[in-house]
Amino acid sequence: MQIINCEQNSQEWLNCRLGKLTASEAQAIAANGKGLETLVYKLVAERLIGKLDDGFRGNSDTERGHELEVDARNFYELQTKNIVDEVGFCQVDDYVGCSPDGLVGEDGLTEFKCFKNVNFVEYLVTKKIDTGYEWQMQFQMFVTGRQWCDYVVYNPNFKNLLIIQRVNRDDRAIEKIKAGIETGKAMIKSMMEKLQ
Repeated sequence: MQIINCEQNSQEWLNCRLGKLTASEAQAIAANGKGLETLVYKLVAERLIGKLDDGFRGNSDTERGHELEVDARNFYELQTKNIVDEVGFCQVDDYVGCSPDGLVGEDGLTEFKCFKNVNFVEYLVTKKIDTGYEWQMQFQMFVTGRQWCDYVVYNPNFKNLLIIQRVNRDDRAIEKIKAGIETGKAMIKSMMEKLQ
């Protein structure tokens, strides 16, 4: 794994992600079906034109996450006594990478979610992690070789403002991710050869 030190959401970071299979699409990659095929078309388009597809650019939820993540990280470090090392982009090769919210020690990762009030209350009650986030964390553990990820949910409007749930590496899930990656890489290579 290669760590590219750049600020997340910067132009350099966006360039690192260009045309790559990343953790944000881990669920589609692991499913290894039509969603992966659609993703590959998007990634090939990015590779051919040299810029990211004009898709999702964020919303009020992602903006809130960017604003509150520093506070969430600080509270997490205070509560756990863990030091979070921020990284830009972790890359396996020219086809695969991810951007974890932080590395912890030799074995851990962090994934911060700064939910709006209604979603925070739902999580307080259910403690259920969205399936897409589960796959995202497993993908990040695969790329970084880490053994666990602390899923950290933060909302400063509540008395219990920080909830930490440890997610351990799941080798069966990672095998599905690896199979989807191999399919995706083969499809990207084949399409690029045809189109160049």
